[in-house]
Amino acid sequence: MKLSKFMLPAAVAAMLASASASADYSRQEIEKIVHDYLVEHPEVLIEAGKNLQKKQAELAVEQEQQYLKDYQQELFNSPYDAQVGPKTAKNVIVEFSDYNCGYCKRSKKLFFEVLKAHEAKGDVRYIFKEYPILGAGSEIAARASLAVYSLYPDKFLDYHMAVISGSKVSSDADLKPHAEKLGMDWKAIKEKMASSQVSDVISKNQNLGMAMEVTGTPCYIINGKFVRGAPQTVDYIESQLAK
Repeated sequence: MKLSKFMLPAAVAAMLASASASADYSRQEIEKIVHDYLVEHPEVLIEAGKNLQKKQAELAVEQEQQYLKDYQQELFNSPYDAQVGPKTAKNVIVEFSDYNCGYCKRSKKLFFEVLKAHEAKGDVRYIFKEYPILGAGSEIAARASLAVYSLYPDKFLDYHMAVISGSKVSSDADLKPHAEKLGMDWKAIKEKMASSQVSDVISKNQNLGMAMEVTGTPCYIINGKFVRGAPQTVDYIESQLAK
């Protein structure tokens, strides 16, 4: 059995699958032929790597679309997650975020610009999934956020932007000034923060994130497309929205 070098790329897997692939070649001889070919033609490895990356990306998108089907109710219809914009908006953004995440802070400024630009048109719905993964301070901030939305939904966005634009949250003392500046009852917020409802929402969001492989923040779902990591420009965000 004579192997042409042009046969090798397609035959590599079959030849290595079994040491008895050929009566004329031992496994060691086949491996050497393959090795020598790849050394002489490294472009084959580059092409294979590109094909692998493409396949992995396609599989990831397929899996993410399955997540959207499996967890549609939890993602888009939770009665307790903070949200702004009409439910009938043609653009829907879901955000998994941590108040102490630096990337979240930077990207939120961009999304806030987008929200302001689309406010009059009412074509963007933005859902906030509290996803505290960076320690105790993050959970305190998430609890306060859910409490504020429950008690003062009309003031939520102003409160949220004040906190996310500020310094790291270590305790509720870092949050109290923001709430009081907006005329909120901090005692009522504190009581709501400790409620089983708030605990349940955070637990559900964490379970949801883990189920969908949200391993870091921020993570966005923009019109059904996962955007893992922080967008760099307003133009990029706008490019993901329906006109």
